[in-house]
Amino acid sequence: MELRNIKTFVYAAETGSFTEAAQRQNYAQSTVTQQIRLLEEELGTELFIRMGRRVALSSAGRAFLWHANRMIALEQETLAQFRGSAEPEGIFFIGVIETIATSHYMNSIGAFLQRYPHVRLQVHVSTAPQLRQELLRGGIDMAILLDRFSEIPNIRLLYHAPSPIQFIAAPGNSFAHRPVRLEELTKTAWILTERGTNYRKQLEDDLAARRLFLYDRLEIGTSKTIIDFVAAGLGISILPAVTVANAICDHRVVPLHVVDYEMNMELQILAVKDRWLPQPLMLLAEMVAAAFAEKG
Repeated sequence: MELRNIKTFVYAAETGSFTEAAQRQNYAQSTVTQQIRLLEEELGTELFIRMGRRVALSSAGRAFLWHANRMIALEQETLAQFRGSAEPEGIFFIGVIETIATSHYMNSIGAFLQRYPHVRLQVHVSTAPQLRQELLRGGIDMAILLDRFSEIPNIRLLYHAPSPIQFIAAPGNSFAHRPVRLEELTKTAWILTERGTNYRKQLEDDLAARRLFLYDRLEIGTSKTIIDFVAAGLGISILPAVTVANAICDHRVVPLHVVDYEMNMELQILAVKDRWLPQPLMLLAEMVAAAFAEKG
């Protein structure tokens, strides 16, 4: 299996065209067609669905794309090491939970890409349990998430630090700007993440231990929309402090002072034990950790 054929496959997957893949590499289109055919013969399956002048990845092609990108990244990493290049490069896969994806930590990823322009990142957004599964399966190289701390077999903890979960309300809410007790909050309208989110589950478990329940609930899938609904006065919510920091700074929502309850999760940066982690991802982990240490 030749690496040049694999690179051609990736270009064709990105452009959806054998013609454009040929133009990127200054090849004749017949060369690209032959390279893809050789790959398909080696793998014993069709990688593309041909649709006239356009092509789309088949299910096998989508599965092979991750392996193709990893092989290209490994080549780039190897060349950089043995040629003495100090400039990181390659294609890497990271996973983040949705509340991290909408927080200021994404600025760290932007700063990383500006600093290392030859690195490409593919970011997968999912829940903490699903990201751990993807990590162990090899679908992503590194995961950044918020969850309760626990030792998990075969997962390596690169960094962790406490990260508070914040109750929020609209500035005009009756609970704003005064101390409140948790039981008082159960009697009002709530805007919640979908069932199963780790901090929602923690809250409901802790309420159940006190024989308390949330009676008026609206479930929304994204934290940005939850903040918008809370700011509009439709209810209160609970979200990671890093996710609501900008909305609080802009006075769209206010933090609630709950005198008899608090919750903390852990910001965690995870990789797989005994699996080689490329240098660029170690640099990215350091930048995210530094941003957390600075801003919390």
